[in-house]
Amino acid sequence: MNLTHKTLLLTAGILGSSLVNASTASVGLTNDTVKGDVNLNMGTFGIDAGMSYDKDESLSTAHIGLNVEDSEGAGGPLEVGIGTRLYAIDADRKQEDDLSLALALGGWYRYTLPEANRISIYGSLYYAPEVLSFTNLDHMYTYELRAEYMTMRNARVYLSYSKTTVVYDDNSRIDANKGLSIGAEVEF
Repeated sequence: MNLTHKTLLLTAGILGSSLVNASTASVGLTNDTVKGDVNLNMGTFGIDAGMSYDKDESLSTAHIGLNVEDSEGAGGPLEVGIGTRLYAIDADRKQEDDLSLALALGGWYRYTLPEANRISIYGSLYYAPEVLSFTNLDHMYTYELRAEYMTMRNARVYLSYSKTTVVYDDNSRIDANKGLSIGAEVEF
């Protein structure tokens, strides 16, 4: 069993065991990509875990993170989280096939339009500079921007644009998980 399969199985195990206590779980899809994320809301902070797989670029990522979260109270339009994520990145590179690690800093926000309280805008950005990138990794970043529509009290559908860029020490780069995707998020 190669490292990609092991990483995906480990991530599936983390996500599967976390679903019981999850505050939110989301999945996003394109023809060649799948992304999943689980967030455990602990009040003023949240723990999240997620994975992504891009078939075209042969890139798998898994992350676990901790965010400090704030909102304007029940029904408030703005929610924000800032924190860190530990990324494990497995790329099928011609030079080498090994696991890279990065400690990324960043955060997310969600703004719900007060005039149309079913529509919200969500964005996230995480960046790992060279000093926080390990093994053969120079730096990496990932971002996502979503337009969300609340279909039920505890479910949203979304259209998102995202991109993950991984730059290695030899100046080779992989742009993965890029483009438009559709997805859904469920609150527990």
